[in-house]
Amino acid sequence: MNLPQVKVKDLQQIDTARFTRFIQNQMSAMPHLNNPKQLAIALASKYIKLKDQPKLTQSVILGKEVRSSDQTKVVPLPSLIKNNYIYFLGTGNNHQVVQRVLSKRNEWISTNNKNDTLINFRWQQTQKGYQYDRLLSGNKVKQAVNHFEFHSEISQKSNLFRNLSQYCEENQLDILSFVPVTFVLDFTTEKADIWLLQFLQYYENNAPQSIKLHDSQNKFYLIRRQLNTYMQITDKIIQISKSKIPSTYQGHEYLWILKPTQYNRGRGIHVIKDLDQMTHLLDQYISGKQQMKDGQIIKSKQFVIQKYLEKPLLINNRKFDIRVWGLLNQDLEFFFFEQGYIRMASEEYTTKNVLNQYVHLTNNAIQKYSPNYGKLEDGNQLSFDQAATYFKSKGDFYKQIVENIKQISLKAFQSVRKKINVLGRRYCFEIFGLDFMIDDDFKVWLIEINSNPCLEESSLLLQKLIPRMLDDAFSLTLDQIFPVTKKQVVFSVPNYSDNHNMWQRLGKLQ
Repeated sequence: MNLPQVKVKDLQQIDTARFTRFIQNQMSAMPHLNNPKQLAIALASKYIKLKDQPKLTQSVILGKEVRSSDQTKVVPLPSLIKNNYIYFLGTGNNHQVVQRVLSKRNEWISTNNKNDTLINFRWQQTQKGYQYDRLLSGNKVKQAVNHFEFHSEISQKSNLFRNLSQYCEENQLDILSFVPVTFVLDFTTEKADIWLLQFLQYYENNAPQSIKLHDSQNKFYLIRRQLNTYMQITDKIIQISKSKIPSTYQGHEYLWILKPTQYNRGRGIHVIKDLDQMTHLLDQYISGKQQMKDGQIIKSKQFVIQKYLEKPLLINNRKFDIRVWGLLNQDLEFFFFEQGYIRMASEEYTTKNVLNQYVHLTNNAIQKYSPNYGKLEDGNQLSFDQAATYFKSKGDFYKQIVENIKQISLKAFQSVRKKINVLGRRYCFEIFGLDFMIDDDFKVWLIEINSNPCLEESSLLLQKLIPRMLDDAFSLTLDQIFPVTKKQVVFSVPNYSDNHNMWQRLGKLQ
């Protein structure tokens, strides 16, 4: 391994974690010492004394003091730390589990200094601050990150539908056979009026007789006036096909669901029963008046509105969805994690009350506030095996549901094959959370795909799955980019060998 060349002044950024590893290397290199603990204490004392002197480099590492005039001198990193990789871990979303997994790789050590120029891997909830132009194979310090530069092409709800629509059109597939009827409402573009009219016409064409608009264009102008948005004036009514809504999406209430496109974990999502409620919510979001229970303000001008699945398959009379994980590695190979989990609602399903989120939204971030949370299932979650047993009379869960989920997942990622890494950044990979529902006909529907999926170990099931999911993902990504000599296998999952990688390769994006 060639040692990277760094300036002496840069070595001042070496933090306590790296120095701890330096001490370990010193101790292992001197097994003849009678008392290595004394050496560690002495070195640590010297380091602490020097690290706060800005005009001196860490002489304990270089072996000599350096004058301030030598601060720009170029030197190789000492061999004692040449085989270590440095990672920076952003906080939030149970980042501790990522640290726990990385700690089992001997060569990896963490830094708290996000500006350290020698960082090899960055893991954060968002890509804020990432410098993708540095992710090149020829750089002196090889760097990898846990997001693709254009992951929003699939993780933003409106982009997912647009890209999938184009992909299905190119491949003569019917997108409405596995994705709910979806409309994009983007009030930042002059085409907003066209999309709003398209939705209103579709709404009119499929609405029960009791709530027919009878004048969708007039309703459009009323909504436009109430929202006080500036859109291109359109006098012509847009004609669209009267595609049939699947029977499981139809019910007595004719419900739709409104989602701001930039948010996840159920934030800002509402089930709507009529256009007046929709208009009120749009006004609240656009003006920044919509506030969550935790005080967060939801402000958006971009939305998707989808037909609500009014006849979902239920477990114990409660709604559920399915969370699975997908991995896109540095070579644009797509992998599917072999086990996901079922997310249960806390209250029995009904379409009569659309305001009760504990009935309709199964995200753990919402359900955990319900007074019934965890009373019937640990963390409101079930395993795939439990679901397979429950639905045994309905069909084969693994063969009919999980296999169909795999096929749909691959289609979704193939739809962004030319966009998600269009600039060819070399060392990106990402783990995504994919959400699916099953209707009363035992048919699978893709709901959305999320960047930064929840890593909270909120049940015994997830305490097993999440560390293994991360560990096996790093084996396919980090360990290929930064080889390790030894990894401690400690993240066991029942019915799976510790030597088996639970990520199944489904194909390469091309």
